[in-house]
Amino acid sequence: MIQFSTLAADRSGDHTVQLAVTQARRSEHPERTTWGPDDAAPADDYWDWQEFVVDGAGDLWIRLTGDSPHKGEWQLRGYKSWLSFEEKIKPVPWQDLVAAYGPLTDLPDGWYRQRNEVLEAVAGAMSDMDDILFHAWGAHTLGTDRAHGPLIDDDNADDDIVRHAQNVADRLTQQAAKIRTSLAAAHLVTPAEHTG
Repeated sequence: MIQFSTLAADRSGDHTVQLAVTQARRSEHPERTTWGPDDAAPADDYWDWQEFVVDGAGDLWIRLTGDSPHKGEWQLRGYKSWLSFEEKIKPVPWQDLVAAYGPLTDLPDGWYRQRNEVLEAVAGAMSDMDDILFHAWGAHTLGTDRAHGPLIDDDNADDDIVRHAQNVADRLTQQAAKIRTSLAAAHLVTPAEHTG
């Protein structure tokens, strides 16, 4: 996990706090580029491989591409509860973004792919749990002569209960291992303690 120093939400836009957080981020993450309120905007070609930045509060912004009239501007992907819906979806140019929400820090190479791998591992686990519940509670037996209810209950022999319990435990352990592996390999962003 990558923790970026953040500033308290009610201090967003405070120049002195932004400078302090800029310095903290640069010290903590020298391999990341961080732009403070006094820094020049990066050249357009800088964003050929980088599409996201993290703002001063730890929220994610995406650079708009394609044929949009807002191409090259930035749109919030994170969550700022004090913003209205219109402000949350409104694209802003770099200068306005860094002034209002800076400092801005780029993300590691592979961040988006790694993030999707974690999400896919979680989705796989949820699907497997749904499958376990679906079969364990007999939803697949609707329309048959079998009574609706658990496939294993206190009427079953102990060896059936043990076999079923081990199967469920094995499946859940495998899914948990996939999630842990994807998390360990990912460079995801988590906010550090608020500064300021």
